[in-house]
This record gives sequence, C-alpha cells and structure tokens, in this order.
Amino acid sequence: MEAYQNAALSPEERAKDLLGKMTLQEKVGQLNQRLYGFRIYERQGEEFTLTEEFKEEVERMGGLGVLYGLYRADPWADKDEKTGIVLELSAKAYNIVQKYVIDHSRLGIPMMMSTECPHGHQALGGGLLPVNLAAGATFDPELLSEGYKACGKQLKSGHVDLALMSALDMARDPRWGRSEECYSEDPCLAASMAKAAVTGMQSTGVGSVAKHFCAQGETTGGVNASAARIGERELREIHFPSAKACCEAGVEGIMAAYNEIDGVYCHRNAWLLRDVLRGEMGFDGIVMADGLAVDFLKNTEGDTLHAGVAARKAGVDVSLWDEAFSRLGEAVEQGLLDESEIDESVLKVLKLKFEKGLFEHPYMEENMLTPEEAGIPEVSLSLARESAVLLKNEESVLPLAKKYKKVAVIGYHAADRYCMLGDYTPPVPESECVTVLQGMKQEHRRAWKFPMQWEVNFQRLTRTRKQKHWHLQQRAM
Repeated sequence: MEAYQNAALSPEERAKDLLGKMTLQEKVGQLNQRLYGFRIYERQGEEFTLTEEFKEEVERMGGLGVLYGLYRADPWADKDEKTGIVLELSAKAYNIVQKYVIDHSRLGIPMMMSTECPHGHQALGGGLLPVNLAAGATFDPELLSEGYKACGKQLKSGHVDLALMSALDMARDPRWGRSEECYSEDPCLAASMAKAAVTGMQSTGVGSVAKHFCAQGETTGGVNASAARIGERELREIHFPSAKACCEAGVEGIMAAYNEIDGVYCHRNAWLLRDVLRGEMGFDGIVMADGLAVDFLKNTEGDTLHAGVAARKAGVDVSLWDEAFSRLGEAVEQGLLDESEIDESVLKVLKLKFEKGLFEHPYMEENMLTPEEAGIPEVSLSLARESAVLLKNEESVLPLAKKYKKVAVIGYHAADRYCMLGDYTPPVPESECVTVLQGMKQEHRRAWKFPMQWEVNFQRLTRTRKQKHWHLQQRAM
C-alpha cells in the first residue's frame, strides 16, 4: 500500500507522499477549476451524458482538481427541472462525473466540488435563506449560524466540499448592485455575521470559501469590480474585520476580489494575500480566484501566461474559469515560475481532499436531502421574520388600514418571483413563491372580504427577456 492510501496517516503526511509521485501536468491540474460544471453534462430523461469538453479537460489536466457548479441552476446556467440535476437524480449525476475523473487520473485522485451558496444552495431543490442584507438586519448571528448549518446539511448530502459564500463585502455604496451580498455597512456587525455563517456551514463538514477579499464593496461610483480608492487605514478599520473573524472561525477558503486597491489588483497583491491574510490573520486554507479574474490580469501583465504567474506568486492557489492557471506548467518550463511555487498550492489542495475523506468515500450513496429534510424552511422563515424592520408606523398604516380603498404598487419587482428571492437563486415553482403584489391581495381578501382597487405600475417591464437574461448573466459573474 502506498503511504497516501493509508488512512491511518495524517492528511498532511498523505498529501506530501502523493505530491511526490505527481507529474508537473498533474500538479497543474489540481489547481485548475476552469469548467462550468453545469455545462459538462446533458440530460435525457433520467440519463446523463458527459460532454467532450469535460473529457478533454480531464485528459488535458491528468485529472481534475476542483469542479465548479455541477448542480448550479439559474437563468445563466439555463437549467431547469427537465434539463438540470434534480434532487432525485443527484447521486447518479455526481457519481458519473466523479467516477470518470478517478478512472482517468493516473493516481486515482478524486475531484473536489464547489458550489454557490451566498444565501443557500443555488441548485434545483436547493434551500434558500434571506439574502445577506436581510440577514444582517436580524442582528442575530446565532440564528444565521443555524441557517447555514441547515444549508450545510443539504450540501454535505450532495457531496459538496466547498461552499462559495458571500461574507466579506461591506455595503459602502447603495448604488453597487451587489449590496445584497453584504451583511451591513458596520464592520462589527458584518464580522459577527460572517463568522457565524462560516461556523454554521463548517460544522457540517462542508468547507466555506468566504468572498470577496478585499474591499470590493468600496467601488468607484458604485460600479462593480471598480477600484477601491482608499488607504490602509480604511482597509484595516472597515474591510479587514470580517476576514479576520472568518479566519478565527477556521475558514477553509478565501476568494480574492476583482477590484484593485491603490492601483494593485487583489489577485496579484502579495501584501494582501500573503502578508495580511496568511501572516497577520493566520489563514492556512486555499485562496481561490474569482471567475476569470486571473485572465483579466493580462491587461497589466501582457498575456495569460504572465497573468497566471503573477497570481500564483501573489498567493492565489486555485483558479476559477480562467485559462491562465492551465499555463502554469508552461511557465515552469520557461523559467518564469519555480515548480516549488506550484507544489505550495497543490499540497493545500491535496490536504483538503484527504481531510474531506474523498479518497475513502468519493461517491454518493443516497440522493441529496430536500430543504425540508435539512431543516432549512423553518430557520429561513425565522430569519425572514426577524429581518423585517419597521422604522415608523404613523396612524397604524401597516397592516393596511381598512380606510384605504385604493393602493398603488409601483415597480415590476412587486410581481416578479425571481426578484422576490434575491440573486444567486435557482428556478422556483410559482406555487412556492408569493410576490409582494400577490401577498397583499391574498391578505386583503382573507382579512377584509371586500373589493379593493389595485393600481399597478409596470413601466420597467419594457425591458426585453433577452436584456434581462444578459443582466442576470453579468450579475452571475
């Protein structure tokens, strides 16, 4: 028996032994997360077929390090109940993918799976919590921790290893379209909630990848991924506390942010990712790139080859969707990067795989739990109730007084199911979601039993379906 196959040894001992047996190609493959998991399969009825793109990637990388978003379903992924992975087929789909990876890895190395979980599992049948901005309004970290513990149970049953969780961004500009991913504008509250979310999730054995580090919510003019025009004092007082709190909770992953700080992009900022995150905060997990962010560095580095080198030297361990990290072997051959700098990251990835028990239990024996089985609806409802904040209720306007015979409901969001659920949400059946407009009408009929005139302004509904899909795709990145 090889040492890395001996479960009696520590994860680190096993990882070091396995690392010593790997080729450069196989090492680079462990750091890549280039594929969109929701695009690697086609479903026909209850059967799944793997795409050629997936098979070629496994061959190209000598295996697969991490697979992103196998279960993902939303307008961008273009998966629904007929084309995506429903709960009752989750074990079949996962096992087909995992078996192919193991069978086509010379050393039989299983893949890890990452999935979006900013406020619940972004999958068909995935349980959802209120978005972070609402959760922050509860001022109840213990309740939030229970929410993510319930979500973690569902993810764990689906053999998910890493949950990508919005936890580090600060709400600094209300124009920023991703403000709902923030717990607060207050660093103390935000840090407390972030720590609670990570603690709840990781108590189930699913690792958290807290995102985004750092200062993405600062923005310039509210534009996503724009520069954070601040200095070190603002970083330490406002943006570092949440990351520090997550590190204290033992977070297993941190995702770097798109933006630049003082002219240096986070994905190539060694001071941020090495000196502060690892040196000061004691972080010892993996640093994951955001989607295509390493490739974007070609704008400053010249091409994707040098972009990958810059990110790896700065401290990025695992890529996401980019081409740059697949060229790290080429960088070693050209003398741009030492192989030991690749080994540094591969060791972290392999250690995490051994800690997750993937070598002993690579497959699912049962289908993923339903939200009800995981206990998500109950705690989600509690969070939603606690999130409601009524600042002033003059003359008992709420609930709607009977003296009002006419109510104007302004804006298409009031009747849009997807908008009711927040971003990063899967398709939800109409029967399981009540819009603001529907709820007001239902409550009126139940309580008052007399007709009311409803005036609905849907002027913004003129946006075409194609435009809306494009908008959602941009938000998904």
